[in-house]
Amino acid sequence: MMSLLVDGQPVDTLEDDSESVTVEIDGDGPTHRCGACGDELIETADGRWLGESSGADCPDADPDDGEPAAGGHVPQAVPLSWCNHAGVATDDAEDSVTVHISVGDPRGAFTFTVRRVPDDADSVLAGRLLLHVPSPDAPGGHRPLTPLHDGTYLIGS
Repeated sequence: MMSLLVDGQPVDTLEDDSESVTVEIDGDGPTHRCGACGDELIETADGRWLGESSGADCPDADPDDGEPAAGGHVPQAVPLSWCNHAGVATDDAEDSVTVHISVGDPRGAFTFTVRRVPDDADSVLAGRLLLHVPSPDAPGGHRPLTPLHDGTYLIGS
């Protein structure tokens, strides 16, 4: 049985025997907002930021503050705008739990799996837990991975 918590509070699921939980995040939302006026921003091909309702000029900017972008918007990344899908799936047949995280690449998601080797397996690993993680040389990877140090990767190029 799996429990689902949102902000620390239990959420009822439709079925008591749910095998997976998926969080869908609206991938069509804004990636940036103006730190001054809060307007949703879109970056132009030439690197300028346009506000959804205010164009290139931020209504809350101080044009006399001496900054090079004075009068323009102050772009700030919207938290979690990089993530368009996150999910957890359990598999009784494989005795495993898998976490999927998609960062907007159409090829799929990063997948992390913990599974138990069956107790009766003809292996020294019988009954032990294994962790399977993405690696830079894995075929069909979600996005390129560049190792920074053991267990940490830069995602993308």
